[in-house]
Amino acid sequence: MKRALNDPEQAFGLWKGHDEISHNMFYIVPSSCPLPKARPDENDDEDQLMRYWINDCIENHGSCNEYHPAYYPTRLLDLVRFGSSGDIVLTEREEDHDRHITYTTLSHCWGATTNRPLTTNLANLASRKSCIPFDELPLTFQDAVTTTRKLNIPYLWIDSLCIIQDSPNDWEKEAGRMAKIYAGSVCTLSALGSKDSNGGFFRVAEKEMDCVFRYDLTLASQRIRVFPSEPNTWVLDGPLMGRAWTLQERELSRRVLHLARDKLLWECETLKASVDLPWLQYPAPDSGPARDLLYDSAAEAALGQYCHPITLRRRWFETVQDYSKRKMTISKDKLIALSGLAHSYSEREVLIRPRDDTWKGGRRGKDAAGLWEADMPSALLWRTWSAQRPSDYWAPSWSWASVDGAVSYDSQMLYSNMPYSEELSEFMRLGDGPPYPRYSSEYDFGAFCLKEIEIKPSSSDSTGAVSAGHITLTGLVAIAIIGKDTNTIFQSGSYFPYTFLRDQDCLVVGALIPDVPTEARPNNIYCVSVRDEQKSAMVSVPWALYNEYDSDRFEMVMGLGLTRIGEDENGKVLRSLGLVRWVRKSLFAGKEVSTMKII
Repeated sequence: MKRALNDPEQAFGLWKGHDEISHNMFYIVPSSCPLPKARPDENDDEDQLMRYWINDCIENHGSCNEYHPAYYPTRLLDLVRFGSSGDIVLTEREEDHDRHITYTTLSHCWGATTNRPLTTNLANLASRKSCIPFDELPLTFQDAVTTTRKLNIPYLWIDSLCIIQDSPNDWEKEAGRMAKIYAGSVCTLSALGSKDSNGGFFRVAEKEMDCVFRYDLTLASQRIRVFPSEPNTWVLDGPLMGRAWTLQERELSRRVLHLARDKLLWECETLKASVDLPWLQYPAPDSGPARDLLYDSAAEAALGQYCHPITLRRRWFETVQDYSKRKMTISKDKLIALSGLAHSYSEREVLIRPRDDTWKGGRRGKDAAGLWEADMPSALLWRTWSAQRPSDYWAPSWSWASVDGAVSYDSQMLYSNMPYSEELSEFMRLGDGPPYPRYSSEYDFGAFCLKEIEIKPSSSDSTGAVSAGHITLTGLVAIAIIGKDTNTIFQSGSYFPYTFLRDQDCLVVGALIPDVPTEARPNNIYCVSVRDEQKSAMVSVPWALYNEYDSDRFEMVMGLGLTRIGEDENGKVLRSLGLVRWVRKSLFAGKEVSTMKII
């Protein structure tokens, strides 16, 4: 017998000659773990395990409990009023009601429009407040009720039942409270594997599915958990992970129980755990930039530190990239379904540098249709993966929320050339890398200047839907011609199209990456220079655009591609067509600074 070479700290192998007979993984069970020993002939008590995770987090995880004041939603489902009958009832908050009430929240897929979940509307509100028979609940809701009761928690919040779905005023008001609702919950139940409200949590006995055998041994006074093979990895997959609303539902929650047919996973800010290793912080994939936005920066602020604005900018860009790939039942809710996350993000203090040239904590500024004032003008330089333009107005053309489809900020993922600073190192350190962000957007923007941002919200929620908006800017503008020739670039596992830009002499002067490919018709285009292209950019110059060697002989810029739709007293009024990249800087030679309004 000898240690296995692939993991000498946590594995051992049994060998005979040159042949391996068995390979086992082992983990030391902490003495503080009160769970019963794992036995190969018995399944774990999952109800006990879930209660253990929640209680352990509440009692021992300081970082999970510091930033979430108590909150009592407008409506909750009362699970105990009717006792053993199993029926539930919708209860409304009274102004003088005890705010220290405990409840769980459900994160679930609504499903296709032909198979919608049980809802509350104006017509049935009174009956919902009288009684909701348990048998009338779809399976996912039944499982949520049953699980919440097993956790000894008396209330449950489900969006389709606790928001009046045909009341625009109530829906708008409650959508704006999402951040508080999920943050105030004891735990969110994530119906990970169900595509609609009829799928349920899918929990089945381990003997009915492929599972990893595990058993505990006691050696001296030490408890050891042994696996005949490597235990399951901590991975989230399933229909729920592709739904837009669930991004903020997961990230705003203090604690999440992910339930699926072959999974029972735990997630909080301190711990990622599973049935196999209920006490272990898994070496799981990164929780995501959205969680970094909310918790890393909050933890830093609690310690008297502040996250550097470049770091937060990158995290927000990555959050937008993740969010924009997800599906929505009602596409026009794009900004609303992210507003809870945006609210929490806006409240985080970051490191800013005012005019006295000293660093201190401050706020991020205003949200402008999914873009942050503090991130301008870098925030304008997004592109799409062949999106579509909705028939209804969603957002100004310069916002990523104006199109239906996935977007990318890879143009802003640049290797930093920022000089090292001892003063900033503690705020800017990321992982095991250098003491400054790997990606930085702090480069010279030349003559470009953003003069005004004007947004008209559709409601009282400043981070929600918008009805109008514009930006006014000054900068160098040159006219190019959108050519008929197109090509594609392969990036991050997918292709995205670009169109050649030419000058009056038909010389290739750059490329347009159109927001909507069908809008890139041969015509004049206004190219606004925003910033220099960098040699270290994530997406390099396409070989089909310029000769490989020629592109090293001239400077290039990136910016906005605009089409003119009118003029007002301050100058041209334009609409965005897309991102222009690898534009010859010589195209702007001799141009005067112009003022433009983009709607």
